[in-house]
Amino acid sequence: MLSYRHAYHAGNHADVLKHLTLLAILQQLRNKDKPFVGIDSHSGNGFYNLGSEPARKTGEAAMGFMRLWQQRSRLQDADLLGDYLTLVADVNPVDTGATIGNYPGSPAIMQSQLRDDDHLVLMELHSTEIEHLRDNFRRDPRISIHHRDGFEGAVALTPPTPRRGLMLMDPAYENKADYQQAIKTVQAVHRRWPTGIIALWYPMLGQSRDLSGLVKQKLGNAADSISIELTVAPQSDAFGMHGSGMIILNPPWQLSERVNAALSKVQPLLQV
Repeated sequence: MLSYRHAYHAGNHADVLKHLTLLAILQQLRNKDKPFVGIDSHSGNGFYNLGSEPARKTGEAAMGFMRLWQQRSRLQDADLLGDYLTLVADVNPVDTGATIGNYPGSPAIMQSQLRDDDHLVLMELHSTEIEHLRDNFRRDPRISIHHRDGFEGAVALTPPTPRRGLMLMDPAYENKADYQQAIKTVQAVHRRWPTGIIALWYPMLGQSRDLSGLVKQKLGNAADSISIELTVAPQSDAFGMHGSGMIILNPPWQLSERVNAALSKVQPLLQV
C-alpha cells in the first residue's frame, strides 16, 4: 500500500520505546573495540520536525516524546533516558522549548553511535521517503542506502560483513499480511545470521485487531529472545494503539533490565 508516512507519528510513545531500546543495544555494541554493522529495514527519512503540520495534526508527539522533553531537566541524569534526551538535544543546537526542529528517527540514532570502522545499511521503499533519506545521509561514507522492500532486503543483505551487529525491523503493519511477513523475515534472517541481534517492533492494538500475541508466540519462545513492552492506556478497540513492544533475538546482556529501568520513569509521564 505504501501510504504510511512516519512524519505523522514521529515522537509518539512507540518511538520512545523503540529508540530507547535501539540506543541501549548500540551502546552495548560500542563497548567492544570490534566494528559492527547496523541494518535498518524500514528507515523512513531519518529526521522529523515535531512542530510540523503532520505532527500537529495527530498530536502523537505532544502525547509522547514532548512530555519527556518538558521534564528533561529532572530526567537528564537518568542513565539511558538521559542519554536519549541528550542525543535529541545534540541535533537541536537551539533550544526551542515547546517544539523540536529535529527529532532523530532510527537511522539518525544509529548514525550517532557509529565509529569510523562501523557501517550502517538503510532501506526504504516509499518513493518520497527514500529521497529525504538520501538527502539526510548521503554524505556519510559509513552509510549505504537502498531503495528496496525492507522485508526482501533484510534477507538478501544478511549475513553482513562484519558479522557482529544489529538489524532493526520496524514495518508499518498497514495490513495483517505484514505481521506474517515480519515473522517470516525475522526467522529467515535469524537462520542466515544466527549471531546477529534482531530487533522487531510491533504495535499493541484493540482486542479485535491486536496481533501482538501472534508475534510473541512465533518469535518469543526461542531461548535467545526477550520482549520489552510499553503501554500507555488499557486495551480498548476505541483507543487505537495503546502500547507497543520489541522482540529482540540475541539480546545483549542485561538489555531488558536497562531499558525497563528507563521505562519505569517514562510510563507515568506517557499514560493517557
